Amino acid sequence: MNQEAVVPPEYCHFFKTLLVEELELETDLQKLHYGQCAVIGRLVLESKFYRLENVRVKSLPENLSLPEGTISLLLLGLTREKAVEQSVSIGSYCIVRGEVVLCNVVHANSRTLTARGVHEKVSSLSHDPAAQKEFLSWLRLTHKPAIDLWFIQSIDRPEDLLCRRLEIRGLTVR
Repeated sequence: MNQEAVVPPEYCHFFKTLLVEELELETDLQKLHYGQCAVIGRLVLESKFYRLENVRVKSLPENLSLPEGTISLLLLGLTREKAVEQSVSIGSYCIVRGEVVLCNVVHANSRTLTARGVHEKVSSLSHDPAAQKEFLSWLRLTHKPAIDLWFIQSIDRPEDLLCRRLEIRGLTVR
């Protein structure tokens, strides 16, 4: 593993529109979005934890999108009280704003990591490629992407909003 060529990620200081799929399906945790994001999905409660399920974007070719509710992201910091305060309920479509983190799903009270933290740890092991590989393998088994929630609000017509945001993103990212 040659990590000298890998540039550390820069923190994203704006709420970049991302898909649940872009976060949940990223296999290289060093490339996971680092910073603020806005994600649209359907709010669900699984085993006492709030999650955000993916929304199917029907305007995308079928081979490029998953059926709705196929995958979901853990939402950190959302409690029943906060959900009531923000007027969101289970099954409602929401836009979530927060920060992308890696959550240890084996040890629930562990500190979260970021893509930057992963990069720094891998770089610190640059003298030992076997240790780098072992660390990344361990990370894939124990950590999953999550959103450290800052704001949540219910929305109408999630697919339309998501399509427009993706169109804008496509026009601005070159």
